[in-house]
Parts: sequence; structure tokens; C-alpha cells
Amino acid sequence: MKKITLLSVLTSALIVAGGGNLEEVEPITPSIETLQVNEVSNSTSRIPMSVAYIGGIQKGEGDDLDWEVFNGFEFSFGCLLSESVRSQLQITTYDQNNIAILQVSATPHYIFNVSEKVALGVGPHLGLAKVEIGTEDDIIFTYGLGASIRTDITEHFFIGAEARYEWTTDATFAGVDDDLNNAKVFAKIGYSF
Repeated sequence: MKKITLLSVLTSALIVAGGGNLEEVEPITPSIETLQVNEVSNSTSRIPMSVAYIGGIQKGEGDDLDWEVFNGFEFSFGCLLSESVRSQLQITTYDQNNIAILQVSATPHYIFNVSEKVALGVGPHLGLAKVEIGTEDDIIFTYGLGASIRTDITEHFFIGAEARYEWTTDATFAGVDDDLNNAKVFAKIGYSF
């Protein structure tokens, strides 16, 4: 019941971030025509996309745990329903102390433009992670909240940083259930198309 309530709250937050009133939004369906050159204006109509390398540190709950290194890649694109939302798909790996984690996360952020080249973002995080400890493995659901900053260095290259807290469902190893709640802080460097 707790998971259903949390998913309802996160879904509501995404709807509000997308404008709140879906009846007034006309979805854009990408087609060959939208990618072709517009003869009148000499410009192309496209969805903004980027790819980035990400690397940072994460710390699980507990005073005896240290910050550990993780890395991965991020694919981001503009939302079809709102120009104020950037959707990010992150794939990260962690391999420390006999624990290996492969995580896939969706992190849509509502964007606030601070200037022409700097943007702040805030939003939820939803994901799945495969956790391996020794010869055992389990798949867990992850969810949380985060904030980001992104600065354009040139027309195509950018740098950024993000911080978020993640809650997880319980993983079961050797008959023991335990969550892997954690905090993450990471930097990114990427290329926009």
C-alpha cells in the first residue's frame, strides 16, 4: 500500500510538472516532416537531445558506511508535452566491497533557466537496479528526489552536477531483507545534438 501511495504522489508530481492540465496540451508526434528542413525559415524542428558521461559518489544509510565511487552514462531529451521538462535516462554501475549494482533510472526534471547558459532542475527519480553480492543477486525498485544544475560551455558541450536521495525496496540476500537507501552526488560532462 505504501508503494502504491508513493507512486500516486510521484505520478501527480509529474503531471503538475508537465503543466497540470493535460487537456490543453497537444502531443507532438515526431515524423519525417518535422525532421526535414523548413523551406520558409531554413531551420529544422527537432527534439533537443544530449548524451553525457557521469561519475560521482554514493553513500548508503548508516554511520559506518563510506562514500563510494560509481559511474555511468546519461541520455537526455526534451519532453514532448512541455518545454520546461528535461527527461533523463541514466545507466550507472557500482562495484565495491563485493557488491555490484547495475541501475537504470528515469529522472525527469522541471527546468528553471537561470540565464541563457545555466539551468537548474528538480524532480523525481524512478528506477530498477540489479544487485549482486557474491553469488546471489536480486532486482530492486528505486525511487527518490533530486536536483541538478547544467551549464553550456559551447553550443554543443555542457557540464553539470546532480544530487539525489534514493529509497529502495528490500533486497534479499542469505534470507535477510534489507534496503539499499542511499544518497548520490555526481558530475556530468556531455554533448548536445
